[in-house]
Amino acid sequence: MIQPDRTQAPPFQLSTDYSLAEPETSTFPGGQSLYVFRNLPQNAIKLELTFKAGKWYESKSGISHFAAQLLRKGTRTKTSFEIADALDTLGAHLELAAGFDNLTLSLYVLRKNLFRALDILLDILREPGFDEGELRQEKEIFIQNLRVSNEKTGVVASREIRKVIFGPHHPYGNSTEESDVSSISTQDLHTFFNDHIRFNSGYLVGPVSDAELQRLLSTLSFVRASAKEPPEPPTTLGESVILTKAGSVQASIRLGKRCLPKRDDPAYYDSVMVNHLLGGFFGSRLMKNIREEKGLTYGIHSSLHHFHHGSFWVISAEVNQQNTQRALDEIRNEIRELQDVPVSQDELDVARNYFIGSWQSDNATLFAVADKVRNIHDFRLPTDYYTRLLGHLQRITPEDIQFAAKKYFTAEDLLEVRVG
Repeated sequence: MIQPDRTQAPPFQLSTDYSLAEPETSTFPGGQSLYVFRNLPQNAIKLELTFKAGKWYESKSGISHFAAQLLRKGTRTKTSFEIADALDTLGAHLELAAGFDNLTLSLYVLRKNLFRALDILLDILREPGFDEGELRQEKEIFIQNLRVSNEKTGVVASREIRKVIFGPHHPYGNSTEESDVSSISTQDLHTFFNDHIRFNSGYLVGPVSDAELQRLLSTLSFVRASAKEPPEPPTTLGESVILTKAGSVQASIRLGKRCLPKRDDPAYYDSVMVNHLLGGFFGSRLMKNIREEKGLTYGIHSSLHHFHHGSFWVISAEVNQQNTQRALDEIRNEIRELQDVPVSQDELDVARNYFIGSWQSDNATLFAVADKVRNIHDFRLPTDYYTRLLGHLQRITPEDIQFAAKKYFTAEDLLEVRVG
């Protein structure tokens, strides 16, 4: 037998297969879609339901969060303890989370216990209790967590950069404060539930049979379809902010703005690589300059954030107080460098290979693939969106990157937040 030479790394091969596993699509009686991935070898099920009930739909700040938390804290016939005990008995786990656009419900359960767990889920979605005592307890937990978070400069800075980019009263810029929490009542939660906990789409991963799939569609047929979208509120662009925290030796800095074209636009694909080269991975320019060469921070990164009604770009770092201005100057210098000088082919190849390899590694499980499919449908992207994106990045040139950096990533109009 010929033994491999362990002193030599195997030759590098970049896969060009960017296709995702295709789900089956079934339709609920109300017209909503259920995307099904059956090729999971384990007898486990993940069922995810999305509702158009995030911050975008709030009449009071914080309502979506408390509605999500209290949905599993009791129904008209079961207490929170009885619900938790019933799920534990089945080996099931239920997650509810309210984001900026959606409220998401995720049920993890063994296949043999799927419909017993669905009975619990149905009770939650039909007859939520929104108990006064449970709400009071959740408010106390939220306020304590908020007070702890307000002591962290990084949390405050991330909150403030959204506020100055979108405006304090915009759903994407607003943050829930203690005064907001105190005004939320159980009646508010019932009203929000009736108006907005309306089924948008579903995603199922697990080895269900045809009969089980039809039974599931029938079981969930009562869930109402989404209501009409509310009008988009105006965006009020703020000004840069400096917040001083007594005794802090560290400053959290954020630079950001709304700047992106539509996500299915080739210009957006160029922007993805600009961000990646600048601060999107450990070998990025910001990391090499500000962390490795100058030692101003342990970590710095740039990222693109997408909501259904807007996107923004942000650069984040934690630095010593005395290094704040120097770090900000270096960030702007790196942005201008990308605009003024085409990136070398070697640097582009390294960044591109890392991006594509990481994407493929991230999609090693059906759960991760289902998340990508949900992203495509939530944002109404082409079904071959990721194939287009990664195929474009294979062909991207230094000139494409320089053009996008000049058009979408100008340093002069970045909004700035410093906390520390």
